[in-house]
Amino acid sequence: MARASRVYYRTSPDAVVVVKDDAELAVYRSTDELIETHIKGMLAKDRQDTRKVREILRSYRPSDVIRRRD
Repeated sequence: MARASRVYYRTSPDAVVVVKDDAELAVYRSTDELIETHIKGMLAKDRQDTRKVREILRSYRPSDVIRRRD
């Protein structure tokens, strides 16, 4: 039998849960947190600079204040 991989929403407590091979891999407080973490991971893997990280995060979370430290 194939092992399950999925993402689901839990309501108590509220969370977005990532399951891989039938094991809970990660739990996020919100969809935004999951997306932000995923983007940061992709950028870290690709060794992008902090300017690119800020640019991408602003497109997903424009209401957040991301301060420039250059």
